[in-house]
Formats: sequence, C-alpha cells, structure tokens
Amino acid sequence: MLANSLNVSIIIVNYNTTDLTIKCIESIKRFTVKNSYEVILIDNASQDRSILKVPEIFPEIKFIANDTNVGFGRANNIGIKMALGKYVFLLNTDAFLLSDAIFSFWTFMEGKENANIACCGGALVDENKETVVSYGNFPSVLEAFSSIGFFVLYKKYYKRHIHSGVLNYSEEAREVDFICGADMFIRRSVLDKVGLFDPDFFLYFEETELSFRIFKAGYKSFIIPNVNIIHLGGGSQKDNGGINLKQVELFSKSRNIYFEKCYGKKTVMPVKILYTIRALIYGLSTWNKQYTRVAAIILQS
Repeated sequence: MLANSLNVSIIIVNYNTTDLTIKCIESIKRFTVKNSYEVILIDNASQDRSILKVPEIFPEIKFIANDTNVGFGRANNIGIKMALGKYVFLLNTDAFLLSDAIFSFWTFMEGKENANIACCGGALVDENKETVVSYGNFPSVLEAFSSIGFFVLYKKYYKRHIHSGVLNYSEEAREVDFICGADMFIRRSVLDKVGLFDPDFFLYFEETELSFRIFKAGYKSFIIPNVNIIHLGGGSQKDNGGINLKQVELFSKSRNIYFEKCYGKKTVMPVKILYTIRALIYGLSTWNKQYTRVAAIILQS
C-alpha cells in the first residue's frame, strides 16, 4: 500500500554522533519503501562539525544547526514544529532500522480500533540482537523504595510492573506506560492537544513526562514487539571509564523535575533520600568510594 500524502516526519537529534547519524539515515532510506516521509535532522551545536557533511550526503533532508545545545526535548520540539507528517517518528542517532518499521507502526496506528493510541514503538535490541530496554513503567516512589533492596522480595513483579526500564518479554502488542525515547512513533494530533516536550528538561525523563501527560489525557502507548530496531545506547554520552558524575547530576535533577511535575513537590525529597540510600548501599557492597560522591550529588540535586 503506497501512501498518497506525507505520512511520517522522522526527527533525529544529533550531538557529536555524525557517523551514527549517517548510519541511521541510511537504514531509513534502505527500509522505508511503503510510506511517504521526510527526515528532519537537528544538530545540537556539536563540537564535531563533521555533521555539516550529512546534508551534503542526503540533500533531501531538512537540516537545522543550533547555535547552542538546547537539550534533547527542546531540539525535538524544533523538529516537530517543522514537521508536515500525520505522525512524527522520533529516532535516536544510535538507532537503526532492521525492517520497514515505519510501515508497521503506521499500519498499526491507522487501524480504526487503535484511534486512542497516541504512541507506539518497537522491541529494541543491541548490535548482537540481544534485548535491551524498550519501554518502562512510570517512575514512582514505589520504584525508589524497591531499589534499595526490597525488590528481591518480588523480583519478577518488580521487573515487569514497577521498574522504569523494562526488557520486552512477550510477542504480544500491548499497552505500556511509556515507550523508550529512542523510537517514539507519535500521532501528531495528540501532540497538538497535550503539548510538546517540556522545555524544563535538558536530558532524561522528558519522554516519560510527555507520556505521563498523554496518559492523563486518556490516550495509550503501545509496544509492538514484532518490530525490532537496533539501539546501541548512549551514543553521545560516552565516558572514559568510571562514573560520569556530571551525568549523575543531570539525571538526578531531571528525575526531580519529573516527580514534581507528575506527582507534586511532596514526592521529590522522599525519592532523593531513597536513591541516596541506594547509592550508599551499592557503594558499600562494591567497595566503590565514588558512590559516596554519587549519593551526595543525588541528595544535593
């Protein structure tokens, strides 16, 4: 079935990952054959200016080069505002299609019985085709409490129904709380109703908070397990070893913003305390002194 109009706007945010971005776009062009689409590439002021060669290789894409790194969500918002498609497909630079995933997602979302589904995504795998996190349960105080060690009492239930990062375990398409930000296929009309990514987030938890608003508005998110997409993970967040304390601080601050926006200010401090305790326990169990600093960062964030 060939599309008659622009179905999908594929939005990619790059930060110092030119080689991955090229590979990502190549996978799109190779496998996306049944839908009309556009590719919108947003560069977040990469230090590696080699990204400028990408629109030369793919002259058909829309390319925006930001003067500063505005963060993941805000960069995607720039692309979404430019998008002409009925759906927007947010795809990480380190995510590569293995099939015509866009047609699979589009066909699913176009089903009349799925009109109330706002977002879908596939089952993510690594370069060795091993399953990696594809979706999650909304972060909660219960997850924070469980993380300090109580999860061992209900490990299976915790992994599937509490943990905010879940490995796909079923071949059945089903409702989930949120789809991993690496491959979110979103109905544009729903974004027009609930709003775009919250600009208060720089990185981390922005897709979770957006999904929470989608859920509160009465819409659903679905995992489509028969669609596999490679996700390498952390393509622009590589470190030279050890614990990236700046990343810990950014993650913790974004988590605080998420809890305040979704559950209210009263939940922020209990969550901070629980994850501080978790860091201290993990540090003691592994004899890693860096976790004392991690605990301090979490508590002070």
